[in-house]
Amino acid sequence: MLIEDSKPMITVIIVARNEENYIEGLLKSLYNQTLDEDNYEIIFVDGMSEDNTVNIVNRFIHSYPNRMKLLKNNKKTLPPGWNMGIKAAKGNYILRIDGHTLITEDFLEQYINLIQKQPNVDCVGGIIESKGLGFQGKINEFIYSHPFGVGNSKFRTTKKVWEGFVDTVPYGAYKRSVFEKVGYFNEKLRRNEDIEFHKRMKNLGMEFYMSTSIKSTYYVRSTLKGLIQKSLGDGTWTMIADQSVPGSLRARHKAPLYAFLLGLLILILAIFFVPMRWILTIVGLAYLGAAAWASKTVIRQSGFVSYLYTIGTFFCLHFFRGLGCFKAYFTREFWYFRNKRKRYAK
Repeated sequence: MLIEDSKPMITVIIVARNEENYIEGLLKSLYNQTLDEDNYEIIFVDGMSEDNTVNIVNRFIHSYPNRMKLLKNNKKTLPPGWNMGIKAAKGNYILRIDGHTLITEDFLEQYINLIQKQPNVDCVGGIIESKGLGFQGKINEFIYSHPFGVGNSKFRTTKKVWEGFVDTVPYGAYKRSVFEKVGYFNEKLRRNEDIEFHKRMKNLGMEFYMSTSIKSTYYVRSTLKGLIQKSLGDGTWTMIADQSVPGSLRARHKAPLYAFLLGLLILILAIFFVPMRWILTIVGLAYLGAAAWASKTVIRQSGFVSYLYTIGTFFCLHFFRGLGCFKAYFTREFWYFRNKRKRYAK
C-alpha cells in the first residue's frame, strides 16, 4: 500500500537489550508490512546487548540495505535509547515498539488509517494481547489479561471492538510536534518513563486515542521469578515517576501500594491485639476468594493444578508490586525528584 505525500510517514523505533529470542520475529513482521516501504523507516537502538541481538539486526541490515538504521545506546536504559531514536527520526509520526512484541502485517497500515481518522489527536495506539510460553508463561498470560491482575487497563483487557479517547496507550504513535512541545523522555528514570511523559502531555492538553483495530502481541515473562522481578521494578519506578511529575499515576497504579500498607498495618496490629488476628484472617480469606473467583475459568481450561498456581501468581503480582511501591520511598531517585520538585515550587 502506497500513501500520498500528504499522508503521514511513520518512524518505528525499537529500543532493546538482549532480545535474541524475540527480535527476529518482530523484524520479519516489520519488513513485511502492507504499508509501502517508502512510507516508514525503522530505527533499532541497541542497549549494548551481550547476546546475539545485534548480529540478528545486522543480518537484516545486510539483506535489506537502507531499510533500518542501527544506533548504540551506551547508557543501556530505555529513556536514553528512545531519545536517541526520536532525534534521529524523519517521520511525521514516531511509533515505539518493544522488542518483546509480535505484530500483524497490517499493523502500520492500521495506524495510518487511525491517524487519518483522528488527525487532531496527539497520540494513537491499540490493544495488547498478552502471550506466554510454557506452563508458568500461560498463567502469566492470563494474569496480565485479567482485570483482577491489571485493573482497568483498557488496552490489556478490552476484548470487543471499540475505539475512543483514553488516558494512555501502549506503543503510541506520537506526532513529531509532541516532542517539540513536551521535550523528551526523562533519562533519570530507568523504566516507566512513558507514565511520566504522558502526564506532561496531559498537562499541555494533549489527547490519546485507542482503537482495537490495532493489535499487537506482547510476550510476558515465562517464569514466576520473572513476573516477580517485573512487579518489583514496575512498582518502584511508577512511584518514582510520580515524584518527577505529580499526578502521573492513576488509581490502578497506586492500588497495590495502598493494599500493601493496609495489609502490613493489620499484620503488625495482629501481633499485639487478638481481634486484629480475626480481621487479618477475614482479609486473607477475602483476597483468596477474589483470586479464586477471578481464576475460575482456568480450572475448566487447564485443570486444578493450574488453578492453584494462578491464585498464587495473582498474589505474587499484587504483593511484589505493592512491595516495589513501598521500596521506592527508600531509593535515592525518589527523594531526588521529590526534593527537586520542592525546590522548583519555591
